[in-house]
This record gives sequence, structure tokens and C-alpha cells, in this order.
Amino acid sequence: MAGLAEFPRDLVTLEEWDALELDEARRWELVEGGIVMTPRPRPLHQVVSFNLAQVIRAALPASLAVLLEVEVTVEARFPPTVRDPDLVVVKRSVVDRNPVRIDASDVVLVVEIVSPGSRRTDRVMKAYEYAKAGIEHYWIVDLDTDPDERFLAHVLRGDAYHRVGSLDEDRVRTEEPLALDFTLEDLTRP
Repeated sequence: MAGLAEFPRDLVTLEEWDALELDEARRWELVEGGIVMTPRPRPLHQVVSFNLAQVIRAALPASLAVLLEVEVTVEARFPPTVRDPDLVVVKRSVVDRNPVRIDASDVVLVVEIVSPGSRRTDRVMKAYEYAKAGIEHYWIVDLDTDPDERFLAHVLRGDAYHRVGSLDEDRVRTEEPLALDFTLEDLTRP
């Protein structure tokens, strides 16, 4: 783990980011060259992430794969941004290459599960960053909000995301990038 004495005082490059030895008990992201720490996901967050990954995996064609908690290079140019989304769906060839970090151009779908303190980041900042990076589909799961906002599926049109799919009471239905039909209760069952 990098102690405070060794922690960078300035914005870092991707090469400097890769060289850092950060505390694995925390979750780290690089945002416009600045290092950001967030807590590890709580148990319910992990249950939702795992269950959604299973729902997605069951519907995937062989050409795609679902991954949990992998780094995605959203912006490689200085100052770089590397996010650590909860789930991504990528081209199967990415898994075969087994890179240290995934490039946004290889991401078909990115999913964020809102945690305490991440709502604005997930709904505003990451939506902007993922859209700018050209990630076509962005889903947000937020169990602590208004019922009609608990699952948001977005598709990139032009340079912004537009809501698609539907949430009818507890049932989620999507057509893009996968045809899925499940309930939020399915996601929260340990």
C-alpha cells in the first residue's frame, strides 16, 4: 500500500497509476488524473452484482462475456480516467487477451450499482464519462430511490444516454443489448 509520504501529490499518468501499490481493501479509481478511493461494496451490493451477472450471463451469446469489478480505461489521454464499474459486458476476445485493464471501446454494456455516497457519481459523472467514451449501453441499479428509478437502462444516441427498457413495479424488461426479463427481488435474493 502506498503510504501518505509516497502518495502522489500531482495528477498521475496511466503508467504511474499502474506502478502504484494501492490498498486492496479499498476500491480505487483514477478520475482525470486524480486518485479517488471508495469503500468496498457492502453485502447487498455484492449480492445484486453477482445475481445480475448471472441473469446477464444466461442471456449472452458466445461472442460476449460478463465481468465483475474490472478496470476500464475511459480516457487514456492525460489526465486519464480509469473506472472500476460493478459489471461490464465485453467482447469475448477481450477475455481471451486477458488484459490488465479493459479499453472502453471493448465494452458493450457497463453497469453501476449505486452505493451510499455514489448516487451523483453514478448518475451524472459516470454517465457523462461513459457516453464520451462511446460505451453504447449503461445501466444503473439504485435500490434506495423512487420505485420507478430503481433500474435505469440507457442507450447512447449521439453523445448522450437516453432511457430505454422498462420497470413495471418490480419487473425489469430490456431489449438492448440483451433481451432480459427479471425482477428486482431476483437481484436481492442471497
